[in-house]
Amino acid sequence: MKPTNQRRKRPRKKRLRRKYRNRRIALVVVLAAVVFGSLFAFSSLTALTDVRVTGTKAVSKNAVVKIAEESRGKSYFRLNKGRLKNRLEQMPYVKEATIGLNFPHTLTIKIEEEKPFAQLYSDEGYILVNEDFKALEKTRSYNPNMPKVTGLVTEGVRLGQVAFKSTGNEKKIHMIKTLFASPMKKDIHTVSILDRGMRIGFSDGTLVHILSFDDAEYKTKQLEEIRKEMKSKNEDYREIYLDQGDHPVAVKPSSLDDEGTENEESSNLIEREKDSDTDKKEKKTKKKKASKNESDEDENTKAESNSVNTAE
Repeated sequence: MKPTNQRRKRPRKKRLRRKYRNRRIALVVVLAAVVFGSLFAFSSLTALTDVRVTGTKAVSKNAVVKIAEESRGKSYFRLNKGRLKNRLEQMPYVKEATIGLNFPHTLTIKIEEEKPFAQLYSDEGYILVNEDFKALEKTRSYNPNMPKVTGLVTEGVRLGQVAFKSTGNEKKIHMIKTLFASPMKKDIHTVSILDRGMRIGFSDGTLVHILSFDDAEYKTKQLEEIRKEMKSKNEDYREIYLDQGDHPVAVKPSSLDDEGTENEESSNLIEREKDSDTDKKEKKTKKKKASKNESDEDENTKAESNSVNTAE
């Protein structure tokens, strides 16, 4: 029996030796890979020598390359890609920047651009913003195809930064965002922030008055239903008072508006006729005065000549 036990123990020792040997081999392979990878990462074989930018239209490609220039000469594997991405996404019109490598030496940057959401009226013109009110561009040109927001303080708004973070604007901005997130946005012409509440001007001429910025979602749904009813019944409303009572109040255009316009036009016409008559009278009076002055001058000249002749 003893020889049998000895024979059984020997194969077990061999298996243990083989197991430890495999572990040592694996450890050596890992260490070699780490060393080789480190040497590869720090070597000139992966040094970045070129920058390729795609996806830019509103964003200046040269500005993107200038920011990425600090990466030139470094290995892609040593590059702080998070820092570079953050710097690029602080630029106006940059929504997202994707950093990549075109092996072995080209840094690739793909830009996804922002789309203007609205234009804010300012003393210097207009500020284009995205849906988070990040300032994208300052321009003096008004875009009739984009809703305009007035009544918000735009002083100190810098490009690339989110505007109106100060306390007191949160509900206003939320109301505007909620309105513009609805299908009505394409019909909204102007949003005016007032001392109390806001006024919305639609492209069909309808004015909507809202006294409070509370319950933005509920009020937007109410307005959507009213607009749907207007279209389904082919009705026009001159003004809609959304929250000035228990229920929204809609005012239709009346014939008095047309009569008032006609009376105004006729009164303007009468005034123009009066002005023209007055001008004619003034011209006649001036002519009479001028002719009278001329006749008086002639008489004086004659009198002077007669006195001279008498003296002679």
